[in-house]
Amino acid sequence: MTFLLVMTMPVHAQRSYTANSVLAMGNWYKISTTSPGIYKIDLPFLTSLGINTSGLTSSGVKLYGNGGQMLPEKPLNTVADDLVENAIWVEDGGDGQLNGADYILFYAAGPHAWTKDSLNKTFHHQKNIYSDTSWYYLVIGQNGKRITTAAVTAAPNTTVTQATRNWFYELDTVNLLSSGRQWYGEEYSTNGGKALTHTYAVNMPNVLPDAATIRAAGVARSFNTDSRFAVSVNNQAAMQINLPATGTGLYDAFATTAQSSGTFSTTQTPLAVKFDYTQGSAGSQGWLDWVEILARVDLNMNGVNQLPFRDWNSVGPGKVSSFIIKNATAAVQVWDVTNGLEPVKMQGSLNGTDWRFVNESSRLHEYIAFTANGFLTPGVGDRVPNQNLHGIATPQYIIITAPTLLGQAQRLAQYHQQRDNLSSLVVTVNQVYNEFSSGSPDPTALRDFVKMFYDRAGGDSTKAPRYLLLFGDASFDYRNRISNNTNLVPCWESPTALDPLATYTSDDFFGFLGDNDDINGTATNLLDIGIGRIPAQNEREAQSMVDKILAYNDPKSLGAWRNECTFIADDEDNNLHLNDAETMTQAVAGVSPQENIDKIYLDAFPQESSSAGSRYPAVNQAINNKIYSGTLLWNYSGHGSYSRLAEEVVLDKDIINTFNNPNKLPLFITATCDVAPYDNPLISSIGENLLLRDKTGAIALMATTRVVFAFSNKVMNENYLKTAFQRRADSSYRSLGEAVRDAKNYTYNFSSDVVNNRKFTLLGDPALTLAFPVYQVKTTAINGNAVSNTPDTLKALSEYTISGAVQDNAGNPLNDFNGTIYPTIFDKATTVNTLGNDAASIPVPVQMQKNILFKGKATVSNGRFAFSFIVPKDISYQYGNGKISYYGDNGTKDANGVLTNIIVGGSGNGVVDPLGPSIKAYLNDEKFVNGSITNDRPVLILKLADSSGINILGTGIGHDLVAVLDNDQKNQYVLNEFYEADLNNFRQGTVHFQLPALAPGSHTLSIKAWDAANNSGETTLNFRVVSEQNFALDHVLNYPNPFTTHTTFWFEHNRPGEELLIQIQVYTVTGKLVKTIRRTIFSPGTRSSDCEWNGRDDYGDKIGRGVYIYRLWVQTGDGKAAEKLEKLFIL
Repeated sequence: MTFLLVMTMPVHAQRSYTANSVLAMGNWYKISTTSPGIYKIDLPFLTSLGINTSGLTSSGVKLYGNGGQMLPEKPLNTVADDLVENAIWVEDGGDGQLNGADYILFYAAGPHAWTKDSLNKTFHHQKNIYSDTSWYYLVIGQNGKRITTAAVTAAPNTTVTQATRNWFYELDTVNLLSSGRQWYGEEYSTNGGKALTHTYAVNMPNVLPDAATIRAAGVARSFNTDSRFAVSVNNQAAMQINLPATGTGLYDAFATTAQSSGTFSTTQTPLAVKFDYTQGSAGSQGWLDWVEILARVDLNMNGVNQLPFRDWNSVGPGKVSSFIIKNATAAVQVWDVTNGLEPVKMQGSLNGTDWRFVNESSRLHEYIAFTANGFLTPGVGDRVPNQNLHGIATPQYIIITAPTLLGQAQRLAQYHQQRDNLSSLVVTVNQVYNEFSSGSPDPTALRDFVKMFYDRAGGDSTKAPRYLLLFGDASFDYRNRISNNTNLVPCWESPTALDPLATYTSDDFFGFLGDNDDINGTATNLLDIGIGRIPAQNEREAQSMVDKILAYNDPKSLGAWRNECTFIADDEDNNLHLNDAETMTQAVAGVSPQENIDKIYLDAFPQESSSAGSRYPAVNQAINNKIYSGTLLWNYSGHGSYSRLAEEVVLDKDIINTFNNPNKLPLFITATCDVAPYDNPLISSIGENLLLRDKTGAIALMATTRVVFAFSNKVMNENYLKTAFQRRADSSYRSLGEAVRDAKNYTYNFSSDVVNNRKFTLLGDPALTLAFPVYQVKTTAINGNAVSNTPDTLKALSEYTISGAVQDNAGNPLNDFNGTIYPTIFDKATTVNTLGNDAASIPVPVQMQKNILFKGKATVSNGRFAFSFIVPKDISYQYGNGKISYYGDNGTKDANGVLTNIIVGGSGNGVVDPLGPSIKAYLNDEKFVNGSITNDRPVLILKLADSSGINILGTGIGHDLVAVLDNDQKNQYVLNEFYEADLNNFRQGTVHFQLPALAPGSHTLSIKAWDAANNSGETTLNFRVVSEQNFALDHVLNYPNPFTTHTTFWFEHNRPGEELLIQIQVYTVTGKLVKTIRRTIFSPGTRSSDCEWNGRDDYGDKIGRGVYIYRLWVQTGDGKAAEKLEKLFIL
């Protein structure tokens, strides 16, 4: 099946963006505000910022800022894309200088907003969920913008002495599901320390007895029975909030919500707003979401220094209003702050204590009256270095990171710049906030920043950014209310927060860049950029991840593991997950037949019962084996959570901690529930653990962040595999980010489950491409006969020589390709019947092609190679299609290929071989001596040899290559897939096998191997395990001993694969120190011989003959140490 997706950019009028940011030049200082009102800046404040006020010209002071409210998420609702200069009032005494008691006034709208409802002539509050602070920017320049005075208007035809005053309360301290953007306030319950009644005092000076409006929203968790809030103001019943009962289903809403409105009238202030919660079911809980009051107040300065007001009643066509403010003085000013960035001073007059001004009222205006007392004071912020994101040419790769991770982000960008020729840009979130959200930590600013480059491309996808990496962890808590929060690079959270199926986080928001895209709307949105996230919390995690990315394409990561794809399927559910996994294997095989498919289906393995529940230990072992040997893809279908996969725990953090796969890092696709809720700092997920662990684990994850549905998972999983594994027309593969973008867009276009699609997130580098081999390998001849459309046949006990060539993707031979080819020859596919371990697991036959006739390696010279082998006697003599899989590399580039047009079956001429294989066994490296100490998870190394080759087919009963621990057949390890013949020699080869965790103490491994003619050989390996929790030394010696001019120090330990700090101090028998040797060594195994000595002291002089004592001290990287004393003799 061909899977094609054409990416297009919509044609639209190119939006005009500021060419350069105002922050590009000048000395900038941030100041903060938290409430709406008039703020005062005096000389001491300027000095506290670090501004030299000596000789400061008043006209040069400039203030910039965009108000500080939340940005609109719909791209079409555009806002200023850079800082806007605000009009300010400067009181300089008329001398043009700021000195003495001079000051500056400016209006700040505050971080929260009241949105206008023109139809109902009312307002609704909008709390800023990202910040309680608005930021402004001061700079000393020239010709700053100043507040102007309103022109005289026509004669008034309306008198206004009253206005509407607004108040709201929204505490936002509780997020009930640790998801979504909705937070709630006080808990109403009978739980310890809680109460069913709360009263809130509302200061509303000069309130009038007119009917005031109160609106409120509440939340309740009450099973099967409704509950309610009764609301009163100054003991007057105002309204009731009726909250429906909560369901008891697993995926029912955690709580229900409702809102209501009512009226009251009073002149008593402060208002006493009382909420009484009546429980439904026993133990039910309620929470206040918000409450807002809109009351009529007298325009009166009595008791207030700042009086904000607006009046719907005076608005109408042709209206001109005379506003009268009582109890005023000559010091009162009124500003029209309808446009908060450019206030206008109203002209007025004082008549007694009434201050009167006139303005047109054809539309609603917002005013603030204030006296010369009680100005608000801004907070002191940081100096802002010059920056100019607007002036940067459009990059192909954008990385947005936190300041603490900047160095590692730049390191990754430089890597892609050099390796992939990607023009890259690294910016911090603070830099983006400065230019796109006036300093507020609003995630929409990040989207708008990326959209600027997208829009500048003018619909030309070749000029638009290709990748966006969000380099840093995120959190559902934007405002750091929870401990150990991780809101470094924010995510987008859904508006819904109570429904476990509808609440989620998604980084797709940052990639919906079209003008008409609206993540909150119903229309289909398509991604315009490939997005990934590295959820690093600190510099160490960031460095580990970048190290892994750089190593992924390093020559040391070349290997036949790049041909392997592993699919894991959960059991039960009437084989739903097994069938889904089968669909995934067909998707990969259909577009990339050279991949070797390994199926680990739980119900194909024996299930065991334990005190903790049912388990599949053989599945755990199979997964660990596959991770150790290496796989390009690890794909799971089934049940899961942030802590484990499958009810039987086939993967959790303890299992992940045993992974030993450096330089063989797979892409993990987990089509299951919330494996990687990276936005929840309260938990540690297996998804993040896989990604961020040092050197091992995953290179990337395509994982879900919340509860998802199996069918929708299948659709997304299949679309991704078909996209990622299919070559494009130019033979290249899509990067991780491109594959996710295209697969998601295909899913968005053809699936109605938009939310499920958004819950899939790429954790990893979007600019990285899976380690697909570059070139192709073709079989040219078998035993000298050219390969044709007529398949050749491989028969038992016959020797064959297979020849081939490495080609480019156009089929041209690569005569300059010199390296190694790694062929694997598979027997016919076999049928494995699942076991029906559970009632909802149906026994079915599953086709697998995993039995290996031969696995080895051969030299590639000038693009050509040949290798020989003998077909084992154990093959099934029935004829059927086998498979030859190739992987090859020349140290920098690699190739792969497959031949499926080959028959396996029948009997050949036979071989004469009466002897079984010879076997040599080691642990960790070939320096290991039988009986020595080792760590608790050593690597078993076998060196095998036989004239007919080693049988690793796995079909003959009892003819597997096996190792048995402590003579217990339950601890038998089948090693067939871990054997590989030596270079150009099928008669001998090596096994590397990661043993599972072993108990401390003495152990025996009994190894048995068979040759192609079914002769066996055996050996035994004895060893003693010392837990890595206790660092141990053993068999300390120096050789030769005695010596004259040279000796080497040897010792055994239990920390293979680590750097060790060693110190050897040589003493005379009387205790005099004559020589100190210090060295840091890397010990791949448990036996070290890396320290030599020439018999001279610390001054370079030869020391005398005789007996000496030496002390060997060794320390591990985690600070554990051990030491031993021994003797040496100098002749």
